[in-house]
Amino acid sequence: MKDLEVRTDSFIGYIPKNKKDYLKFIQLILRYADSVCFQINPFLDNIDEFNSSIWGEMADSVLDYGFARAASDPENVKHHLVLLNKDYFVWQFLKERKGIFDYTQEDSDLGITLEDPAFIKDGKVFCYTVTHEKICIVAEDIYTRL
Repeated sequence: MKDLEVRTDSFIGYIPKNKKDYLKFIQLILRYADSVCFQINPFLDNIDEFNSSIWGEMADSVLDYGFARAASDPENVKHHLVLLNKDYFVWQFLKERKGIFDYTQEDSDLGITLEDPAFIKDGKVFCYTVTHEKICIVAEDIYTRL
């Protein structure tokens, strides 16, 4: 998997305050995105682990996976990422969350978590989240639509 390329224009931090803000935010982001990338911690041995995990409902959406530079890591360390097509299954998964950071539940059998979704349009990240700091980083032109 190749490293994620981040747009070079201005970004602004955004924190959805409640479920209503989150739904407005995720609908706007998903309308614009063509794919979504999640960091998997600690890593997958193979894609079948993701397919059999608690996130297996999105198995048919997988476009690529492997180690690459994540948008949310300023130190450019490579992380294990899974790239998903923005389709019905991914849309439903994200809309059903209580918030943008409500997917860090660990798969009890595999011991993996999903974190830091990055939203991509035309091969470039325009929005990503930093789970530990609980903030979304959004391209300014998208942010103004919020």
